[in-house]
Amino acid sequence: MTTLAFRNDNWEEPAYLEPTIEVLTGQGVFETILVTNHVPQFLDLHLVRLRNSSEIMGIATPDCAVVVAGIKQLLLSHQGELGRLRITLYRGIPSPQLMLSLVDIESPSAKVNVNISPWTRNENSAITGAKSASYAENVLALEQAKENGFTETLFFNNAGVLCEAATSNIVIVVDGEAVTPPLNSGCLPGITRQVLLELGAMTEGALDSGTLERASAAALLSSIRGVQPIHVMGERELNSLDETLQHLLAVYRTRVEQDKENWAKLP
Repeated sequence: MTTLAFRNDNWEEPAYLEPTIEVLTGQGVFETILVTNHVPQFLDLHLVRLRNSSEIMGIATPDCAVVVAGIKQLLLSHQGELGRLRITLYRGIPSPQLMLSLVDIESPSAKVNVNISPWTRNENSAITGAKSASYAENVLALEQAKENGFTETLFFNNAGVLCEAATSNIVIVVDGEAVTPPLNSGCLPGITRQVLLELGAMTEGALDSGTLERASAAALLSSIRGVQPIHVMGERELNSLDETLQHLLAVYRTRVEQDKENWAKLP
């Protein structure tokens, strides 16, 4: 993994992350971006969400041009076809700690099975909507799922409404319609989710446990996964080749190809 930190008005390779109180208490935000052939996917949308998350957390937002310059420097050292770029921003005085990292990754697994988490999401949390560095809740839930043989885990919120997965958004197919939980469920405003909603490929809707049980198909949505069909939910097999899901995949892939042209236009 290659890491850069913005210090003294320059990007440099850091020897360490300063263990400030903000770092120790998780007062930070981050973005995870898929890099394909040296192009960071939907970078402009990720930078907008970084700013929105920062506002929720009360963190000063760095200049977009500074971040892009650091990313371009980081990409010079990347040789792989697929990479995971992470922008991390920790609150700090007088200025936040801004770091970038890039690591090679493999394509996501073709087989995905999910369970229902025994824990719930707090849709009224002070940091709802922020991609927060306070990630222990997600990690513990994901570890519990993997210990039981699952790839991912789904959260309902305190009101009993489906929210999201530990590291992804969720879309389900009911009666031929693709539906994803609304933001007021407490889910993260994911980039893949946003793109598909803007394209009209799916709609928002409150989903209770009964509706989830009626789903004929479902998929995880994230920047790294893209649209990843779920094969098994709990003990129930789903139709990973569902026509509606395949339409989502096709629409998303077309939009990804269009986005590659934006990289050259960024500052």
